[in-house]
Amino acid sequence: MRSSPSPSEPEPTLPTWMRRGGAALTALLAVLFTVLMLQVRQQGQRLQSLQDRLQILENNQDLERTNALEEQLRSTVQRLQNLEGMAATLQRLSSEQESLRQQLRSSSAAANKDRRDPEPLPLPEPAPAPQPGP
Repeated sequence: MRSSPSPSEPEPTLPTWMRRGGAALTALLAVLFTVLMLQVRQQGQRLQSLQDRLQILENNQDLERTNALEEQLRSTVQRLQNLEGMAATLQRLSSEQESLRQQLRSSSAAANKDRRDPEPLPLPEPAPAPQPGP
């Protein structure tokens, strides 16, 4: 049975080819590790670049949607303002029409008092209010 070598005995040395082979394998592993690290870094950079491009595209789409919504809002506000103007005009015209009716009635009543055979004047029917379009 062999025991561990004593300090006085020289340690057995490996053949030169084994030492060189071990050094070559170590160097090969170091090179492979370095290549792997570089590829991982490049893939990380590519991934970051693609994420940046995707973010830019999403931002552009969001901006286009926002611009379209703003345009729709402006158009809706303009239509509402037009409708408010039309409603005010309609109210004014209705008031004028009622005033004219009152004047017509009062002048008709005064004319009827002066005549013995009163003939009532037909009053115009109020025009139906226009319906606002969609």
